[in-house]
Amino acid sequence: MRLNRFFLEFNFNDKEIIIKDNDFVNQVRSVLRMDLGDKLILCDGASNEILAKIVSFGKNEIILENLEIMKNKNEPAQKVTLYCSILKKENFELVVQKAVEVGVYKIVPVINTRTVKTNIRPDRLKKIIKEAAEQSGRGIMPELIEAINFKDALDLCKNNDRNILFDISGCDLKDLETTVGHTLGIFVGPEGGWDALEIEIARSGGLDVASLGQLTLRAETAAIIATYLTVTLK
Repeated sequence: MRLNRFFLEFNFNDKEIIIKDNDFVNQVRSVLRMDLGDKLILCDGASNEILAKIVSFGKNEIILENLEIMKNKNEPAQKVTLYCSILKKENFELVVQKAVEVGVYKIVPVINTRTVKTNIRPDRLKKIIKEAAEQSGRGIMPELIEAINFKDALDLCKNNDRNILFDISGCDLKDLETTVGHTLGIFVGPEGGWDALEIEIARSGGLDVASLGQLTLRAETAAIIATYLTVTLK
């Protein structure tokens, strides 16, 4: 049976854990309609978690019994940072949600030459990240970086062991060497595609340029697929 998971602040050493987080209390009581004796998992965002049992409901709190301390083992070995051009609202939110579900480590919204939408709602995106991380069994909550321009993204990605820019003009991803190191940055362009100069600058900066195939994918589709494929690279 799959247990509901929640990222919260709590003390692992306490046998009795009192949670007063309003969102948690409302979710457990009113949305999930959990009852006394029901079990759930509390996560600290650093792959540490506990199995807990509901023992009491207060007016604005829930009291849990700490049953077992555990270590989350679901996180991919590959730490992938997604540098994704900001897309139209619903599309970018979809990318964030699905990238978290398939194992992304960090998300960087990027403003490119052909980016149409240049602003995001970090508060809403962080809520989406949290819910997706809980739903998919993640041990961490992927980090959302503030939006930056393409040049700054290229500077930031230098900290990665390797970086790949995805464009239909590139080589097939499977033709790249599979040894990629521990940290990998992947770049996905906007709805209108990459500007030719951006691809040239990326190549000169040491980024590999890879294709996801000969079919033209929507930006949000490319971002989700690219994340999944690179998270699973060995």
